[in-house]
Amino acid sequence: MVHEEQAERSGEERRHGWGSGLTLTTAAFLFLLLRLFAVSGYQWHTAFAVLHTLDLDDSIGILLGTVLADSVVAAVLLVVLLPAFLFRVVGGLVLAARTREEEQPDRGPRIDMTGIVVLAIVVAGMTAYVLSFGTWWLPLASVLVTAVMVGLGALTRGVHGQVGEASRWAGRHLMGLVLAASVLALLISAAVVRTPWMPKERIVVKGHGEPLRGYVLEAEPGFLKVLTEEDREFVILRDEEVESREEIVEH
Repeated sequence: MVHEEQAERSGEERRHGWGSGLTLTTAAFLFLLLRLFAVSGYQWHTAFAVLHTLDLDDSIGILLGTVLADSVVAAVLLVVLLPAFLFRVVGGLVLAARTREEEQPDRGPRIDMTGIVVLAIVVAGMTAYVLSFGTWWLPLASVLVTAVMVGLGALTRGVHGQVGEASRWAGRHLMGLVLAASVLALLISAAVVRTPWMPKERIVVKGHGEPLRGYVLEAEPGFLKVLTEEDREFVILRDEEVESREEIVEH
């Protein structure tokens, strides 16, 4: 009987893992597809041309470039993710200490390395954001979100009925809800942020009166593949046509 229960539980865990993997894969594919159309101005032929400049190795760069390209999206993610992963790491440490006190050898303490690494990344990102934009209020907003989470948890602890059950369910699934909200925010930003995942440049081209403003998608020996800023045209320039290139910083 015990073996049957263990086998059933193991099967449920495998099915849950497969389902989570498929969900994340679908979200990643949708994110890349939305970014491709958004930066192309939702022009089919332009998106097809941009697609041929991408490699599978560019996925991480596209994700980080999307967050860095929109300071509002980055600020929202930092404010929400910092308290969420802080709760995760602190909660793991408290659980480990409680396990040691109860002397449960079969449930030894586990260090949440994933939570610690992500928390360190978020702290580094917030530090860079504050130093770059002078937004001293960003850590205060994160502290406010943390206080709201703690306050809601304390207020609903003794509540009964459907409200109490809903609050306790939300507390148990806090990380899942935060991650789902973060993925949704990334998908929305992928669909509406027109800025590509590389810096804007001012390119002086021979025979053109005004410099070309756009994004260099690919720079190979002999030519440049450029996506223009205004009309989102895909342009191929030969090296001998380019007189100079200068990055445009607008943040």
